[in-house]
Amino acid sequence: MAEKRFSGPVEGMDPAALAADYERAERFDKLRVGTLAVYYRDGFRVKAVPYAKMQRAFIRVQQVRGKLCCGQAFFDYFRMVFLVDGKEICDNVSEDEKAMDAALAKIREMAPEVPVGVVKAD
Repeated sequence: MAEKRFSGPVEGMDPAALAADYERAERFDKLRVGTLAVYYRDGFRVKAVPYAKMQRAFIRVQQVRGKLCCGQAFFDYFRMVFLVDGKEICDNVSEDEKAMDAALAKIREMAPEVPVGVVKAD
């Protein structure tokens, strides 16, 4: 079997350790949260966002109004976003709010030094 390769800000990290962490990572919808990084699919690649490079993690909620034949409906989409080197990365979209909230809680547990959620202005 070929060695799993990861893209993203993984310079200087051991690929074998990332692959082992990916296999053991807990799954939340399409997002995997491991002990070293968060993993998600981006096309044909698997991207890894290590906690050591993460400056912040949060969920962006997008509500879309759908016009239907009998009226309208609102659909909520939840996007997990990571701030790395001042840039927002990861466009992992989910319709499962509970899974994204659980993933954010797991990230907080795995990396307590990373600010999670909304930044409160003083």
